[in-house]
Amino acid sequence: MNLRRRSSPQEKEEEAKRMKLEEEKIAKYKANRPFIKFKGKITYHTELIDIALVSDNLLEKANSSSELLIIGFDLEWPFSFKTGPGKTATIQISCDEKHCYIFHVSKIKNLPKTLSELLTHPNVRLTGNCIKQDVRKLARDFTGFDSDKMVDNCVDLGHLANSILSTTNRWSLERLVDHLLDLRISKDKKVRHSQWHVIPLSKVQQIYAATDSYASLLLYNILKSRENELKALEN
Repeated sequence: MNLRRRSSPQEKEEEAKRMKLEEEKIAKYKANRPFIKFKGKITYHTELIDIALVSDNLLEKANSSSELLIIGFDLEWPFSFKTGPGKTATIQISCDEKHCYIFHVSKIKNLPKTLSELLTHPNVRLTGNCIKQDVRKLARDFTGFDSDKMVDNCVDLGHLANSILSTTNRWSLERLVDHLLDLRISKDKKVRHSQWHVIPLSKVQQIYAATDSYASLLLYNILKSRENELKALEN
């Protein structure tokens, strides 16, 4: 019988030091990685008529396409430590990786019917992390939205990642960007907890908001590409 030699206290200490140095090296590398940042076109609208026109154009695209229209979707709202989350202030929609629409809806009482029709369209899929919570909030904040239909259209990135990567993780958008893109995503509290209800949004706010919906669409596309690669290997 071959018995494994026990490590001496000195060897254990050296191994612990080596592992600590390796962990510090990895942490330093991760801390110095660049941030993911949306560099495409941002179309920013504050008026009901403009939001309706964009929604109508995207609805026409969903009606005419033989493929699913995948939308990177996200919301922003003001937050107070005294009163909690405020009403939805912005809706971000990314239908491709080069263009993001930001609808600033904080001063709008009722959203256009075409937007509701778009988000519940059977040929549309909304993707994001914990996205079902977002669409339910939108339906609570504004009348005229069928939350059940919107939920049926949701593709949660965390669930999608677990099904394709064969993991059981509780993913955040930050962790998905870290794992799949080897990048960081900014969650600067000064911007995250800024006054999203105030019109107009600053350029920094616009980029922050657009980056989340862009990252959601990008991550979806990467995960589906991984899925197709795995299917090809199985065949």
